[in-house]
Amino acid sequence: MLFKIFRKNHTTADIKLEDNNQLGALKLAAQKTAEEFNLDSQSVQSSLFASAAQDPTILENRVAYMFVTSDKKHKAHTMTLTFKEPVAWGNDKIPVDYLIVGVLPDGSSPDDIDHLNQKISSKISENSDKLDEIRFNDTELNKLNQSFTE
Repeated sequence: MLFKIFRKNHTTADIKLEDNNQLGALKLAAQKTAEEFNLDSQSVQSSLFASAAQDPTILENRVAYMFVTSDKKHKAHTMTLTFKEPVAWGNDKIPVDYLIVGVLPDGSSPDDIDHLNQKISSKISENSDKLDEIRFNDTELNKLNQSFTE
């Protein structure tokens, strides 16, 4: 079947946040992630807020990465969002214009979590000089997002 060739894109580019702050970004990310992966939005939001409350992973001084777990997923997935205006993130108010949400199966080992973290970190580093261009380009953003779990 021809349709099986195309993977779902799990990305949303160039988002204009109504409330341009960390809370607004997290709420939207939780909603989009829940819709995209057919998960309960309240549990995604709780998990995402818990992840954000710990030290968030900030890559290249502009990409926030967090993860959620779900009993509905059997392998790792990622959702990538980019913002029209950077969001002041964390106590240091780092201007974040990329937000990546990892979705891992419940019971993922620390090694599984580290593996996804490493993969995302290395792909963001490899593409650091292109992040400005990728940010608004749906095709390139989809390729970047897919590279996290290949």
